[in-house]
Amino acid sequence: MIQALIILSALILGYFIDLKFLSNKLMNKLLSAMISLIITVMGYNFGELIYKLQGELVSMLGITLSFIAALFAINVLAVNGYLRLKPKRAIKAHHDMVKAQSPLKPILTSCKYLLYLVIGTLLGLFINKPLLHIELIIDAILILTLFIIGIQMRREGHSLTQILKNKTGIMIAIILMISSLAVGAVLGLFFDIPLSHALMLTSGFGWYSLASILNAQLIDAHFGTMTFFIDFSREIIAIIVIPVLAKRIPTELVSYSGATAMDFSLPVIKDHIGIQAVPVAISSGFVLTLATPILIPLFNLIPF
Repeated sequence: MIQALIILSALILGYFIDLKFLSNKLMNKLLSAMISLIITVMGYNFGELIYKLQGELVSMLGITLSFIAALFAINVLAVNGYLRLKPKRAIKAHHDMVKAQSPLKPILTSCKYLLYLVIGTLLGLFINKPLLHIELIIDAILILTLFIIGIQMRREGHSLTQILKNKTGIMIAIILMISSLAVGAVLGLFFDIPLSHALMLTSGFGWYSLASILNAQLIDAHFGTMTFFIDFSREIIAIIVIPVLAKRIPTELVSYSGATAMDFSLPVIKDHIGIQAVPVAISSGFVLTLATPILIPLFNLIPF
């Protein structure tokens, strides 16, 4: 929660402090470099965790993959259904951005992100040592990223009230919550998981660090590990899929990004959907960030 407020403050600060010497071209290059660094570091952490939990991974692989696949499909379909009823709520990918792109560019970008992830994962597997002060480094990168995006929002003429009073962002966050919990309830029945535990598994909405810790403490380490991979995969899938499908389902992908829409996924959303998607993404991500620490302890009170 505190991290979310710090990140939001960085965006607001960037909005009011326009560094004139930073050209739009330079800022875009900086954002691209920071995205690459974040994905590589995420891959490293992923690889290190796989090394530690390789024995446990086999036993929970089927459940974890089922949750990941179902969440992607149902989350996207749920928001798509809402947009059919309320088409004016849909985000449009920036026309100039879409027009200028080669058909192969989104695919190449996704492949590039995937490559960074693989490199990071391999480094994590082979080095198998935790990176010192990694949380501080990532937070610093995110703060700088949001500061730059704040500057770009001001230059593009977007107001801060678009974030604070964004009905689309709030609605797609609510739809993502409901559809995710529905997935948890159904798959819980299928895999014979208690309803409370199944709902807790799907209440992270991409905030893997907090959700995995809460579920490990409130249930057990096994569920904590599954939660980590379910929520970590949401972030990775969003980052890799957005460049390819941004033109077709931009609003659905912003929603699917979950809590990460306001931090890790935000520069990718901005780059491939457009600056106009930033207020929706931050609003949606902030609502989901607030929901996780409330819902997980709440569902733990369910006696079955």
